Amino acid sequence: MHFLPELLAVISAMMYALSSVLIKRGLNFSNSHSGVLISIITNVISLWVVAIFFLPLALLFSPYILIFVAAGILAPGIARMLRYVSLERIGVSRTAPLTATSPVYASLFAVFFLKEEITAAIIIGTILIIFGVIFISRGSLKIQKEDMIFALIAAFITGIAAPIRKLGLNYLNYPLLAAVVTATAAMAVAVSILYYRGNIRKCRFDKGTKFYAVSGLLISAALLFNFAALSAGNVSVVVPLLTTYPLFAIFFSHLFLSHVEKIDSKVWIGAVVIVAGAVMLSVF
Repeated sequence: MHFLPELLAVISAMMYALSSVLIKRGLNFSNSHSGVLISIITNVISLWVVAIFFLPLALLFSPYILIFVAAGILAPGIARMLRYVSLERIGVSRTAPLTATSPVYASLFAVFFLKEEITAAIIIGTILIIFGVIFISRGSLKIQKEDMIFALIAAFITGIAAPIRKLGLNYLNYPLLAAVVTATAAMAVAVSILYYRGNIRKCRFDKGTKFYAVSGLLISAALLFNFAALSAGNVSVVVPLLTTYPLFAIFFSHLFLSHVEKIDSKVWIGAVVIVAGAVMLSVF
């Protein structure tokens, strides 16, 4: 099927978007601590079930596994916790575009630490993303500007984790292995932080549990579709399609969360501008 990689990438983006909407639905009945714990445990268990049947488990003893562990601690580990707090405070329609700014941090990291060349695309893409963030922050729905910091820090951490994950795949090109190890490391750091901060006592099974569990399954599927798309197609085609997930997130938010989230034109404009900037950074 000629368009299989593109189709897989779009499906992955849609699943990421739907997972955010489900988390927001769950937050109506529960809290972000429960969302982190339940979704990530579901995520890890489902990936391990797949890995047991399709992955040579001897690979787990490779020293290069530590690269995926490091990436998993950053994202989705710490980044996911910050994203869930952001979903709780400013909603799906604003969190998704802000977390999509991660390519700018990945590009800056590559320029300053990997000595990659600064191109016109990096400059233009960065400017577009900055303008997109400004549009979202000035939307008609009044939000505390400091609440945006959670999504932006999550994007920063995700941006740093991206080249680390790429380095790991250069040594061990097993996407399913990468997904399982990063998700497991993320669960370990999430549980540790919740325990250390005393928030694990706030985790509970309630009406939000089913939304968190389904969200975790969607994230697992999104990861697998993501890696399958990268395996079957070119990065320059797949990555820009993956960065469109904020547009799907806003659409699904309008469809399912219109009673709790007001989406104005500035949010749409900001999301489109951010996606355009992310695409430029990804392609060029």
